[in-house]
Amino acid sequence: MSAGANIPRSHYDAAVLGGGLAGLVHAILLAQAGFRVVLIEKEAYPFHRVCGEYISMESWDFLESLGIPLSGMDLPRINRLQISDPDGRTLDSPLPLGGFGISRYKLDDMLAEIARSHGVELFERTKVIDARYTDGRFDIELSSGTCTATHAFGAFGKRSSLDIRWDRAFTHRKPGKLNNHIAVKYHVRMDMPRDLIVLHNFENGYCGMSAIEDGKYCLCYIATAADLS
Repeated sequence: MSAGANIPRSHYDAAVLGGGLAGLVHAILLAQAGFRVVLIEKEAYPFHRVCGEYISMESWDFLESLGIPLSGMDLPRINRLQISDPDGRTLDSPLPLGGFGISRYKLDDMLAEIARSHGVELFERTKVIDARYTDGRFDIELSSGTCTATHAFGAFGKRSSLDIRWDRAFTHRKPGKLNNHIAVKYHVRMDMPRDLIVLHNFENGYCGMSAIEDGKYCLCYIATAADLS
């Protein structure tokens, strides 16, 4: 279905609310098991997410079993770690299991295509306004219509609009504005070994760097609003 299209009232075996890694993988596995699945995502694929992009090798076989052709993608293999503390001291260590680098921009988009190929209905640029369980089903109110589902799975971030609407207790905790942590991510080209992941710690935050596809690097850091002001 095209992004932003009106959604008719339909019933599904399962509705997945949120299209990140957890939501996409959940939708694929449910569809493979024969369920009629809808996945609702407020963005449109492909899109960037603010996060690190190093994945442990323990996930390799599972992702390939879903249909991601990792073995043919020439992705960087990462088997060394360097950590620094706020005083500039460093610790270097091998990563026996190791991992690989791939951007969420690419990985999520590939998983979305696999989900579609298994019959998952993806509603992009669509917000979940509310989801309520009544009379043995979930009634899901969307920004462009409604649907119902026998089962609903929340795969959205903490403090989402749904958390606020449901008045969940943790949404009432209000940290000071300048104590809030802010995450920033860039994709850059730089002179750094592609088998290395680094984590530089500083007061109130840290910065991580590691290689991804196409000769690029993920640079992601977290700091307080006060430090960035």
